[in-house]
Amino acid sequence: MESNGNIRFLSAISYIGILFLIGCFAVEKNNPDLRFHTFQGGVLFVFFAILYFFDFLLYMLLSFIPALCSVIIPLLTIGISVAYIMMIGMGVISAMRFQQKVLPFVGSIMLTLRTKLDKYFYSK
Repeated sequence: MESNGNIRFLSAISYIGILFLIGCFAVEKNNPDLRFHTFQGGVLFVFFAILYFFDFLLYMLLSFIPALCSVIIPLLTIGISVAYIMMIGMGVISAMRFQQKVLPFVGSIMLTLRTKLDKYFYSK
C-alpha cells in the first residue's frame, strides 16, 4: 500500500537536481502525483543543465574580451542560479501540498513531452 508521506517525500525531492531519478525507480512510481512531479523535476533538471551549458559556451566565446566576460558571465550565471532555485522551491512547495502546479517555462515543455510520450508508451 502506498504511503502519502512516502509519495510526498519522493515528489518533493524530484525537483532537487538529479534526484528525480529516485522517483522513477520507486515502488510507488505509478502514482499519478509522483509521476507528475518526477517528470516535471526531470524536465527542470535538463532545462537548466542546457542553460548552464550555454552559459559555459558564452563564457568560452567571451573569454577573449576579459572586461566583457568579467561582467556579463557572472550576472548571467547568478540569474540562472536564482531562477533554478526559485523553480525548485515552487516545485517542492507544490509537491508538499499535493498540488500538480505547472512551473513557468518548464511546465509547457513538460506537458507537451508528457502528452507525446503517453501516446507513444500507453496507447493500445
